[in-house]
Amino acid sequence: MNKVQLQGMIDLKKWYDSETHGRDMCGSYDFCAFCDKSVSLPCAIAYEKAHMQAGEKPAPKKKPAVKEVKEQNTSLGKKFDYDKVMTKKANRKSLTFAEKYALASDVIKERYAKLQAALTDTEKGAPKIKSRISKQCDTYRRNGVIVAKITIIGTSLRINLPLDCNAPQFNDGKTPHVDTSNKRVYEEVPFQFKVNSKLGLKRALALIELIK
Repeated sequence: MNKVQLQGMIDLKKWYDSETHGRDMCGSYDFCAFCDKSVSLPCAIAYEKAHMQAGEKPAPKKKPAVKEVKEQNTSLGKKFDYDKVMTKKANRKSLTFAEKYALASDVIKERYAKLQAALTDTEKGAPKIKSRISKQCDTYRRNGVIVAKITIIGTSLRINLPLDCNAPQFNDGKTPHVDTSNKRVYEEVPFQFKVNSKLGLKRALALIELIK
């Protein structure tokens, strides 16, 4: 494992730990005592320094298996270079939707697949809903009109729909949502709903049926 991959693994751990604890976990690990933020890949370097001082060998460098490389050549039909993506992540640069999907957990990918299937599965004779993946999100259109956008923010899968955020039926405490109409990218689909659980997925699927 090289430093870029090690940095990526540590970044993912910090990401998940921060979501779990509700705070930024950067600086809370034992190896953070060796951190020098002025260098590239600070976490990886600090991690190796900490283990070398403790008399342990740093993580061995090894090439990913051929199968792994093949699986990560593309993500959602987009070209995907694992090392380049991990370098972007280590340097705090924004990732595309396809890159976020490639790094997402199997649970997120499974929920995304179910949302995608629900949106594109239309009755015979009904106008088809087509998907187009951009840098920011996966956009769904019917007759040129946007009916949904799916994004990944942090470890959270989210769907935006053309629903009234102030409607009483969505403000009964059972459908927690965020009004994102102030953001240009979501003007047509302001109703943002997190799909972070089995119940969340069930409710998201019900909302999709409502707009269809």
